[in-house]
Order: sequence, then C-alpha cells, then structure tokens
Amino acid sequence: MIIMDSSHTNANMDDIQKDLSPLVKQLAPGKDDNSAQIPFMMAGDGIKERKTVHKVISSLTGSIIVEDVVYENVADDVSRPFPSSDLVFRRLVFQRAEGLVQSEALLTRDESSHKIVEEKKKTSSSKSKKKGSQKRNDASSKQLKVYHDYMASSYHMGIISGFTLMSSYLESVESTGKTVNAVIIGLGAGLLPMFLHGCMPSLQIEVVELDAVVLSLARDYFGFAEDERLKVHIADGIKFVREVKHFAVADGLPAIHEIEDASGSTKPSPDGSCSVSYTEARGRPRVDILIIDVDSSDSSSGMACPAADFVEESFLLTVKDTLSEQGLFIVNLVSRSPAVKDMIISRMKAPPV
Repeated sequence: MIIMDSSHTNANMDDIQKDLSPLVKQLAPGKDDNSAQIPFMMAGDGIKERKTVHKVISSLTGSIIVEDVVYENVADDVSRPFPSSDLVFRRLVFQRAEGLVQSEALLTRDESSHKIVEEKKKTSSSKSKKKGSQKRNDASSKQLKVYHDYMASSYHMGIISGFTLMSSYLESVESTGKTVNAVIIGLGAGLLPMFLHGCMPSLQIEVVELDAVVLSLARDYFGFAEDERLKVHIADGIKFVREVKHFAVADGLPAIHEIEDASGSTKPSPDGSCSVSYTEARGRPRVDILIIDVDSSDSSSGMACPAADFVEESFLLTVKDTLSEQGLFIVNLVSRSPAVKDMIISRMKAPPV
C-alpha cells in the first residue's frame, strides 16, 4: 500500500505506475519475470479538485496546510441550499496526521463585495470606465468567504447535539438575559466557536489554543474574529483548566482573574501556562460548558483525538471541580481501537473518588 500526499493530486496514473513499477517488481514473489504484468489499483479520496492556498511550518505543530477542495459528490443538505455544481470547501490539515482533517468550512460567494462593485459600475460614465468596472465586478463576484452558519464537519454537529442535555438550563439563562460560560480547548480553524457565537448569543466563549500559528491561520484564512463575547488564550489547555479549578468558587461568585495588557488582550503567565492570576482582574463563575477538541501528536496512544492527558483520570477529576452544577463536558474522541474507546468511556463513567 502506497499513500500519496496532497502534492500528488494532479499526478497522472500512468506516470505513477511507471515510477512505482521497478520497486513493485522487486517485491514480487516467485521468479524474476519482467514480462509479468502487476495490476495497480487506486482508491480515490472523493476529491475532484484540490488547491493549496497556504502552507506554513509551526515549531509546535509542524507542517500545516490550508487547502480548497471540490468534492465529486456533496451531501443533499449542502447542495439544496447552495445550488452549485462545484461547491468549494476550505480545509485545515496538520501533516503530522494527514488522514485527519482538522477543520473544514464551506466557502460562499461574497455578495457584499459583488453589490459594492455593481454600484460602482452604475456610476461609471465613460465606456472605458464601464469596462474596467465590469472586470472588477467579475473578479469580485468570484471572491469566496467562509460561511460560518454551516457546519461542514459532522463531528461538530455531534458536539452541538450534546447541548440538548442542558437545554432547560440554556432556555432559562436565555430568558433571564444571563450568560453561559463556555470554554473550548483547541481552536483549529475557529469554526465551532464562530458558529456557536453566531447562533447562541447567551454564550460567553473562551478558546484555549496552544499554537499561535494556528490562531493566525484561523484569522487569515477562515474568517475567525474575536469580540467581547469570544476570546482566545494562547495557553496550555491542561494548565488552563487546572488554574480555572484553583480559582473556581461557588456559582455566581468571582472565580478567575486575568492579567491584561493595555490593549485588553490576555497575556500568558511568565511560565507560558495561561493567564490566571490572583491580581488585576475581572471575576467569572464556574464553567458551564467545557469542550475538548484537540488532536494528538502521539500515535502510540491509540487516539487521533484528543491527546492522552485530556482523558487521564486526574484531569477528568479536575474537570468535575471546574464545571458548574449543571455543567456539560464534551470530548471529541477519535480512535480506531474499540478497546481504547471502551477504556476512555468507562473512565468517564466511573464515579468520582
């Protein structure tokens, strides 16, 4: 079995077979018969077109690729509201785990850009200006942007469906005008927090991301943006949750204090852990929703997601002490091993010591 990376997307099958044939013949059993034909079979990945938009190397994550793809077949729930023969999806891929797409977003036409150019076209007086405006219109109408109201990754829908377990609490908070405190460990392309931010105005969201390069990619290529209801901490997720527990007190009372610079951005602690401090501060109650959505760089753990530390018993106990009484804890667990899955689920079900 030979696995090709994204750089071979447009490679011709005949050329691939020509390059591999000498190697395959050396591995063939039996007599050395150069006339024997060895069949090649290629399994498609369902992608019709692929374009690398950006590639960067992070000291923490390694090689990261942003790519735009067009699938051969698209699910009905996407093709119906977006009638296009070639819907484009933008993906974030960590090459250390190429079989796992970190984030995937639907791209749509930037209608606002299109309307602005149309307006300019109408005000043009000369024939030459009209031609120029038409060219700008054609270019702008082809601009694509991330559509944050659609979740392209099915596991994101699984995470969101878990909110039904606390639906009565969410409804009561919404009716009283209060806020629900949510923490997401792992930013990726920022699609999950942006979706929640847009459809659940009662959420106060904090995202914890270890790699600043990932945050830059989310901002530059996936339309991620912070505001007063959505903040990002560049910090270690394990340490962040532990410090939240350390400062957490009874619901409704101040729990966390953060060091802020003059611009209002959160700074990490001197040891690089996170931003919790006894001094200068704004109070916050316990966490209502805690989502773990990180990948694992250690293939020996048997899990693609999350890193093993996030499902250790000691961390799970920390989470219990961090959550509010009605709190919800969600983990994105990806493993090919039924034994590993059963072990993690059993550990999470175990009564606290």
